Amino acid sequence: MSKRAKRERETSLRRRAPRREERRVYLIVCEGETEKGYFDSMRGHDGVRVHTVRVRRAKHPQRERVLRAAEDAGGDDYTGVWAVFDTDGDDVTELCREAARQGVETACSTPTFETWLLLHLGDHRAALGSGAKAEKALQALLPSWSKGRTRFEDFAHGLQDAVERAELLPPGGDPSTGVHRLIRVILRE
Repeated sequence: MSKRAKRERETSLRRRAPRREERRVYLIVCEGETEKGYFDSMRGHDGVRVHTVRVRRAKHPQRERVLRAAEDAGGDDYTGVWAVFDTDGDDVTELCREAARQGVETACSTPTFETWLLLHLGDHRAALGSGAKAEKALQALLPSWSKGRTRFEDFAHGLQDAVERAELLPPGGDPSTGVHRLIRVILRE
């Protein structure tokens, strides 16, 4: 055996550096059943690893409870912790700043999460005013939809459109949503 062949053989037996695929898991703390249903049903899709928690039902709005639960969840076990809640038309800027100081990302929707779902189905820029009106608009576009049975599969076909449409809406306006930022993180776009 030549010296060159011997050297190649020796190098091929060296231990390789360990390679392990990064496992990214995101905790999503939700305010309502619609959000939880949407994100729970995303888990079956390629590359999506989320753990969703819904805070116990209380009088609306419960965004402060959502943020407390997200802060208490122990972010060390997750790649990121997100709080998903409705603004119900209120200014939540300071609340979002406080969450960021605590290491929690926020994805709030005005007036409600149904705004995000509407954007999957069409370009909706007219003011919604209330959660009830958002639900009614969504029901008109997708008659099979119901609040307690929200599934990602029903909206998956319009996901990219929803992300693009959400980016065009003014933050904090009616309608608006920050869910597109969470989706980009989950899907690593």
